[in-house]
Amino acid sequence: MKMNVVIVGSGIAALKTYTTAYNRKNIDTLIVDVNSIGGLLASIGLIYKYPIAPIFIDQDAVTLFHNCNFACHPIEVHILKEGNILDKVKGFAPFDVQRLWLYELAKKKIACFSLQLYECILKMLNLNAGTIRRVHDSIRKIDVVNQIVTTSQGFILKYENLIYTWPLDLLIKTITNTKSSSMLTLLNSVTARLKYVSIYIRSYVIYERIPEEKEQKLKLYFHGTRASRVHTIIKIPMGKYKALLYALTSYSEYYPLLPGIGDKIHSELRKHRIITSSTQVLDYNDVNVVYGFLNILPREVLKEVCEELRKHNIVLFGRVAEWKEYDVPSLLFKGLPQNTI
Repeated sequence: MKMNVVIVGSGIAALKTYTTAYNRKNIDTLIVDVNSIGGLLASIGLIYKYPIAPIFIDQDAVTLFHNCNFACHPIEVHILKEGNILDKVKGFAPFDVQRLWLYELAKKKIACFSLQLYECILKMLNLNAGTIRRVHDSIRKIDVVNQIVTTSQGFILKYENLIYTWPLDLLIKTITNTKSSSMLTLLNSVTARLKYVSIYIRSYVIYERIPEEKEQKLKLYFHGTRASRVHTIIKIPMGKYKALLYALTSYSEYYPLLPGIGDKIHSELRKHRIITSSTQVLDYNDVNVVYGFLNILPREVLKEVCEELRKHNIVLFGRVAEWKEYDVPSLLFKGLPQNTI
């Protein structure tokens, strides 16, 4: 199958690329990814649909999202246990990360959240998830010389341009037939320097009768010692008696994930009285965000990788592909490199 553009990935970077190609005539475009369309923006929940991860938009950026229903709440911070919260949030990894976006929330006065962020972004991009051309599959190899993508199920896709939005460290495992030892050396060198901290999220929709407040606040809880696996709890009001809870723990090779972590998190929420005997759990889910926080890499090194790949019509685009901590508005309104499509 011959395509003008093959997009590897299905998150916001892939959707941004797809709509850019879609709006240009006579460009055959295909998304290839084993994951659901939307990435971390996608909705989960059996009873109530809500975002897979706690993604907030700054109040001054809300107006960029037309026809999107945001609720902006003042933030109330609680410290459950003093300690080195920053180290715990980054899984006690001995390297710096680009952004501790969870902890940044504590420095803000107001946070804006939308249960329909995914649907809102699809509308902004003029896309319908059900009509996006895609192959639900993973990549087995990318033949750089012949510009061919082969999937695990045996699809063979000939491309003119490949937009790669998967994690950068996975690229070296799929690239073949480069006829350039320097390119592989460069990719191997960069890959060896990429480090990240993962996040495990247990989310709940809860119902509880609580004393009525003058204004509904977003409550943020931090626990800073190893006495509890959970380091951050976010409680977002969803009306008079319902709330959305996100409980997060970070893990790394220096702070491995425990077996039965979901049950452990639930136990700790009861211990900290975030969930009490009067709380009714309406829905819950577990999500593993492997690339939670990205380490810092010199920009000139990443620029060199992008330039080398561009020679072979491969473009890196998006947070984990470019190894850069974009927020949602920055990525959504970011343009593709010139002459990409």
